[in-house]
Amino acid sequence: MGKHLNLSQRILIESSLNENTSLRKIGKMLGKPHTTISREVLARRVLVKGNRFNNFNTKCTKTDEAPFVCNACPLKNKCRKNRYFYYAEDAHNDYRKTLVESREGIDFENDEFRKMDKIIKEEVDKGHSFYMIVLDHPEFNITERTLYYYQEKGYLSCKNIDLPRIVRYRKRKRNVPKNKSDRKENECRINRTYQDFIRYKEANKLTYYVEMDTVEGIKGHSVLLTLNFVPFNFMIAYKLKSQTISEVTDRINKLKELLGYELFHRIFPVILTDNGKEFKRPDLIEDNGPDVVKTKVFYCDSRRSDQKGSIEVTHEYIRRFIEKGTDLDKYSDEDILIMMNHINNTKRKKLKGKTPFELMEEKIGKENIKKLGFYFIPSKDIILKPSLFKQNNNK
Repeated sequence: MGKHLNLSQRILIESSLNENTSLRKIGKMLGKPHTTISREVLARRVLVKGNRFNNFNTKCTKTDEAPFVCNACPLKNKCRKNRYFYYAEDAHNDYRKTLVESREGIDFENDEFRKMDKIIKEEVDKGHSFYMIVLDHPEFNITERTLYYYQEKGYLSCKNIDLPRIVRYRKRKRNVPKNKSDRKENECRINRTYQDFIRYKEANKLTYYVEMDTVEGIKGHSVLLTLNFVPFNFMIAYKLKSQTISEVTDRINKLKELLGYELFHRIFPVILTDNGKEFKRPDLIEDNGPDVVKTKVFYCDSRRSDQKGSIEVTHEYIRRFIEKGTDLDKYSDEDILIMMNHINNTKRKKLKGKTPFELMEEKIGKENIKKLGFYFIPSKDIILKPSLFKQNNNK
């Protein structure tokens, strides 16, 4: 009998798991140690995410022990938890792909590979991700996963340190008072809570809105006011002298003067923000004059930045240019605008290869996006590193 499992054996594993057969018994049927079956199931089981409503996505603890999957569970179609399943065809395809990649060698004398490696290094030096490179160079006929494999094996000139960093978010602990009646809502939050936002969103089938936040540098110095448009991940950012109500409302008022009240309401119909002191005058932000419908402002729950997760993720692009603890005073308004143009013209996997700029332009039109100071930049010219500021200042 061959050393590796074949498709027919994997089909037997799947059908046996569906019938709640033990891994030890499956091993005997295949003439394999039960540990081999365990490794196979654990390595190639597929995660099916559960219902994420109200942040409910608990993993089923039964999958921590044999048989490690939910194939035979009578509640599998109703369960709201994260579940695992073993599918023979998917497992075999994954096996074949892994086998091919593990046996593939790279001919370092191959001119075609060296040419590809040079282009990849140039793109990575601009701050481009492997995902962007694969989209921009279909002639490579290569997948993002394969590029990561080549990089991990040392076949490429670029190193881990050259690649855009992968950010992992840790769920923050919530301090809930023992006596809920002791909670006092700020006056500005009345009818503007996150629960009010969810109700408004469902009642109006809202799919487009704006998330608002600030990015700090050094305490007491300049900050960035950021406005992120969901679901496009298009972000605009403005430098403020200080993190105050007056600076925020002044910046918003300048936007209203630039766009006019009607267009401002069209682009900013609903704003979701956090509980920062600089956002405590929603009435000043909402007012669009006597003849135009007010913009609606809502607040996230305290210490729940995940409720406006889109803007938090997009902030990571800014951190590629400006590290935490950097004094923002040294950057000009032009620096910030150029940075945001490069960020918004970056292709995103979440947007299926499109850029935030493309989607926002479709939403509000070419003339209006131009009013905001944004323009098209070809992917080959995108730079996602601090060197962008040096190039701009040298012009």
